[in-house]
Amino acid sequence: MQIGYLADRPEFIPVLAQWHYQEWSYLRPGESMEARTTRLRNACGHKEIPTVVIAFAGETLLGSAMLIAHDMETRMNLSPWLAGVFVSPEQRRRGIGSALVQRVIEEAIELSVERLYLYTPSAEQFYARRGWLLVERIKYHRVDVSVMSVDLRPNQSRFGTLKNETKSDLLANTVDNR
Repeated sequence: MQIGYLADRPEFIPVLAQWHYQEWSYLRPGESMEARTTRLRNACGHKEIPTVVIAFAGETLLGSAMLIAHDMETRMNLSPWLAGVFVSPEQRRRGIGSALVQRVIEEAIELSVERLYLYTPSAEQFYARRGWLLVERIKYHRVDVSVMSVDLRPNQSRFGTLKNETKSDLLANTVDNR
């Protein structure tokens, strides 16, 4: 398995767009397959925001993860985000998702990102086991989701508790969507 940039393997864009569309179209009502494809193509960067990284073996796409500026229009004050973490169902439980998440974290650190965010409707425990902390649970497009963050500053434990003042700061300008 290799992890690289989608920008270097554009032939995977149609398959990845289809996977993302099938997995998350309910969270982006009204988004077409074409719009999803365009959004992925526009996110193809190298060591920048946005960036899409992929796991692949030869000519087989295994999964993806993204580093993007914003992933929730209701939380524009939080940035940047880990998004689009997806592993092909037949390839799951082999460490691919963890490797993709770690690669995005490394990319973010290289860009001097201090805190990274994500939201998930179903994988809170997956991220908690990797040091992500719960920021809040909210309804987003009528779906219960967990918003999480990880501190990327040097000498900060990724396995700890979010300080009350930090959590308050994170939520100070948010709008409850329930």
